[in-house]
Amino acid sequence: MSDTLETDFLVVGAGAMGLAFADEVMRRSRRLRVTLVDRRAGPGGHWNDAYDFVRLHQPAAFYGVNSARLGSGGEDLASKPEILAYFRRVIDRWSATGRLRFMPQCEVGEDGAVRALVGQRTWTVAATRRRVDATFSRVQVPATHPPKYAIDPDATVVPVGGLWRLDRPHPRYVIIGAGKTGLDALLYLLDRGVGPERLTWIVSRDSWLFDRATLQPPVAGTHIMAQLLTVAEARDPADAFARLEEHGWWQRIDETRDPTMFRCATVSRDELAQLRRLKHIVRLGRVQRVEPDRLILDGGEHPVERGALFVDCTADGLQRLPPTPVFTPERITLQPVFVCQQVMSAAAIAAIALRPGDDEGRNALTAPVPHPDTPGDYLRCLSTTADNLLSWLSVPWLTWWTGRNRLSAAAHLPLLRRVALVRGLRAFAGTRRDRMKALVEG
Repeated sequence: MSDTLETDFLVVGAGAMGLAFADEVMRRSRRLRVTLVDRRAGPGGHWNDAYDFVRLHQPAAFYGVNSARLGSGGEDLASKPEILAYFRRVIDRWSATGRLRFMPQCEVGEDGAVRALVGQRTWTVAATRRRVDATFSRVQVPATHPPKYAIDPDATVVPVGGLWRLDRPHPRYVIIGAGKTGLDALLYLLDRGVGPERLTWIVSRDSWLFDRATLQPPVAGTHIMAQLLTVAEARDPADAFARLEEHGWWQRIDETRDPTMFRCATVSRDELAQLRRLKHIVRLGRVQRVEPDRLILDGGEHPVERGALFVDCTADGLQRLPPTPVFTPERITLQPVFVCQQVMSAAAIAAIALRPGDDEGRNALTAPVPHPDTPGDYLRCLSTTADNLLSWLSVPWLTWWTGRNRLSAAAHLPLLRRVALVRGLRAFAGTRRDRMKALVEG
């Protein structure tokens, strides 16, 4: 059976970025229609598959969609159940208007047709505006992406979500993965009373971490400007990293090591103190094979007592992907245009898509900011973010939009500090901007 549907925007992917885009279209227009398609049974993207104890690493105040507040405000870090319930309310509210059509457990083929994954229906969708790809970021979680290393049949390996269902202790817990998921697993076990001497952490790369206190409202909006000025004064990238740490934006677990990874993970000062209690950190590269009594890694072997539980935390999460233009004649490809801020970026892209203009002008406002993987990547992301912000300052309505929408950290600043932020950006545009570019590109 085949039907024809008409819509203005066909959004493929009902994760956080797709929902932020659709919400912005719905709230800025009383006539435009959005069709939202997702392979999952409910909205929320990877949040449906994530481990049950996951929480936001950034404030709920800046996450979700512009039209509805998430969480209790302040420093609240919303949980998985809260986030999924929130996204369901957003979908239900906009669906009630008749202008949003949510099509769960469906996929869009290369021919543009929407096909049901469970039933046998097919729809031909005519999008009068554009198709929107909200799947570009390809968020991965351990529940949906198995380990890339070999596993002996006698070794007990579980994805991080398996910790939620444990009903007996293990003599040792081996956490494989040094990113945000690995941090969450370690902190979860420490919080459950597992002593640090029973934890082994496999770290292929040490990481810089954001101090979460610097990302809270209302101070977060001023910190991006302060970071730009700090990096512009640095002699070289290493000096920039040192200054970011000195000013308290960055922190590291082992202060004797120079981290080679940065992926926007955050920890509080209390969590950092907990992580510094760990006694067994293995730095022999990536795991190649897990056996009941040992790990085989790039740089050698590490013995483990039998009965250990190996916890896989190695899914790539937010990958660093080669950027592509956001606006093309065929589609809009959602990507971050502000460092480490996916949903704010998606809402901004929607607002820009609805304004008169051509794609050349729109792309000039939305240079992609790929998710960073290394400290040097972060400096490049910060530099491109500065370019986008300076471009937005030349567009009065976009400057106003940035200061008035909850997904933007600037909107949580008092008015006078917002004005000071704009003035600071304008002052940064000259010599300091040139110095930062030279540092990043050199």
